Amino acid sequence: MRLERVVRRPVDVPVLLMMFNRPDKTRQMISALRRAKPPRLFLAADGPRRENPEDLRRCADARGVLEEIDWECDVRMLFQDDNLGCKRGPETAITWFFSHVPGGIVLEDDCLPNPAFFPFCAELLERFEEDERVMMIGGYNPLGSWQHTTSSYLFSRTSPTWGWATWRRAWQCYDPDMAAWVSHEARSAVKMRMSSAEYRITRRWFDQVRAGTLDAWDFAWAFAMLKAGGLSIVPVRNMIANIGFGADATHTKNPWSAAARVRTAEVAFPLIHPEVVEPCLDYDGVLFETRFSLGRQVLAVLPQGVVNRIRSVVYTAIEHVRREDF
Repeated sequence: MRLERVVRRPVDVPVLLMMFNRPDKTRQMISALRRAKPPRLFLAADGPRRENPEDLRRCADARGVLEEIDWECDVRMLFQDDNLGCKRGPETAITWFFSHVPGGIVLEDDCLPNPAFFPFCAELLERFEEDERVMMIGGYNPLGSWQHTTSSYLFSRTSPTWGWATWRRAWQCYDPDMAAWVSHEARSAVKMRMSSAEYRITRRWFDQVRAGTLDAWDFAWAFAMLKAGGLSIVPVRNMIANIGFGADATHTKNPWSAAARVRTAEVAFPLIHPEVVEPCLDYDGVLFETRFSLGRQVLAVLPQGVVNRIRSVVYTAIEHVRREDF
């Protein structure tokens, strides 16, 4: 089947770009946004870390790239003086975004979308605006592609936030403190939606976020979706390239990770919509098996201190090999 090319025209959907201290990544994002020309652009920048002397310069350089926005658009900014971190920073920015708009696209500075992503989100934001079963539209397909459907996308209980869109109505379910996680009802609701092996891993992550030992916002969002029984939309062809893998990343340090090599592809328009709104259980099962090999499942049950030491050794070895290659 021949893919119809995406028409390069402005898409009237608000876009939030969250950034920090990587001017090279910010410049690539501005180039991608220039092709889409969103007429409403919200820019949220986290502040420098006091313990990192280079952050002052790097954060300033990243914010300086925003002067390259040269298309006609309404720009709003939320620049932090202090560093809020990987949890408070994004959740503060997203909450600010949805205090101004009823729905829109959310991008981080290392999640590079291809041109198809913008009209894809625009159409589905409108189509599912009032369907509370659907809580987000993802642009990232961790498997790269899914061949077992004739539709343009599928529904999943997962929450892929490397380039996504949602509505204010869905974000209102987000609780940064995950207060409900201590209840038996909430844990049962999560457990019912996944296998026992996946639940053991998920429970550990959620416990760490709840305890404040894991600095990441997206687990609280995953919990909000699971608790509400919400669905995400996943495109059958991946539209997001994560360009943030490397030693300077917080969570995506391994440049040889399979996730770092997932390629993007065009999506055919007009979109072909699934006949029913229900999760694709086959996709969710394959996704878990792909993301969590037996080795990763073993790591998930080890004490966190041991896991951190193992990862430190692995990342140090990877960085050594990378430098030797250059």
